[in-house]
Amino acid sequence: MVKAKTGMEALAWRSVESLSNVLYILCAGALWQHTSNVVWHLSGVPMVVMLVLAVAHWLWYWQLHLFEYDCGLAFGSTTLVAQIAGAQGPKLISWKVGSRRWIRFPVHTAFFGMFFCLPTMTTDLLLLAVVLNIYNVIGSILYDKRLITLAGDAYRPYLDVTGLIWPPVYRMPRGAADLEMPAPQHWRKPLMHLPGLVVGIGLGVLYHFLIGAKADTPIEMAKAGGAGLLAAVLSGLVIGTISKPEAKDWGQQQTDLSTTVALSAAIGVVTWATIGWVQTGSAPAFTAFLPLWFTVQYLGHVFAFLANRKKWSVSLIPVETTAATAAQPAKSASVPVAAAVAEPRSV
Repeated sequence: MVKAKTGMEALAWRSVESLSNVLYILCAGALWQHTSNVVWHLSGVPMVVMLVLAVAHWLWYWQLHLFEYDCGLAFGSTTLVAQIAGAQGPKLISWKVGSRRWIRFPVHTAFFGMFFCLPTMTTDLLLLAVVLNIYNVIGSILYDKRLITLAGDAYRPYLDVTGLIWPPVYRMPRGAADLEMPAPQHWRKPLMHLPGLVVGIGLGVLYHFLIGAKADTPIEMAKAGGAGLLAAVLSGLVIGTISKPEAKDWGQQQTDLSTTVALSAAIGVVTWATIGWVQTGSAPAFTAFLPLWFTVQYLGHVFAFLANRKKWSVSLIPVETTAATAAQPAKSASVPVAAAVAEPRSV
C-alpha cells in the first residue's frame, strides 16, 4: 500500500519507521513523569544479579546490531544511499550468524531484559516495560508476516527451524544449523573498522560536553537530539574521508562503510554512558541512548558516502546500465547492494 501511494520501496520504509520511533522516544523522554511508587527494590546479591542482567542485555543489543545484523540495511541507510547514487537497492538475503541461528528477531528478545531487569522498578518504568514489549511482540509478528511476503519461499525454510523471539529449544534445538545460507560479510576485515572505534570515543566525549552527564529534562533531551545530528555529520564526514573502499563490489563497500559508522555510533553512546556513570554513579536515561545511536548510524552513513561521493561511487554500475547488461550475469551480479542481508526492523 505504501509503495502504491508513495512509490517507496519496502526496505526504504524502514527509514521512516525507525525515524518515527526515534522522534517518539525523544518526546517521551522529554515529557516522562517519574512516580515514587516502587514495585520492587532489590539489594545485595539479587540487586547485583539484576543489574548484571540489565547491562548484559544492553551490551547484547549493541553486539547484535554490530555483529549479527547489517546496520545499513536494518535501518534503511543503505537503501537511501543507493537511491542517492542511482544504484539498485538491496535484496533480501538471510544469514544465520550467532543467535540468529535460533531466533529471527534477537534484538526484540534483548528488549525484555533491557527494560524488565531493573534493580529498582517503579510503576512508571513497569508500565513502560509492559507496553513497550507488547508493542515489541506484535511488531515482530507483523514484520515476520511482511518478510514472508517480501522474500517468499526463500524465507520459509529459515522460518520453519527458528523461533520468532524465543529459541525453539524443544522443537528445533539445532535451529538453522543445517540450512545452507550466505555468510555475513561486514566483519571480513575487522581492522578496516578501526576509524569507527576512534571516532566513536571522540563522539562520547562530545556528547558529554554538549549534553552533560545525563539527559532527563526536556532541555537535555533536546540537546541529545541536536548532539546526535551534529555527531552524524561530523562522524560521517570524517569516516567517509579517511576510510577507503576495500572491495570491488559497490554493495560490499556500502556494507563495510555502514558497519564502520555503526561502530562509531555504538562506541559513542557507550563512552558517554561510561563517563556519566563514573561521574554520577548512574548511566544517562536510555531514552537518549537510542536516538543518538540511530541518528548517527543512519545519517552518518549517508554523510560518509557524500563526504567523497566520487571515491565511494567509482565501482558503481547505475541502475539504467544494469538493464542493458542483464545478459551478462557475471558483471551484473555485482550491482546490487545485496552483499547486505535481510534484517529485522529495529531501533
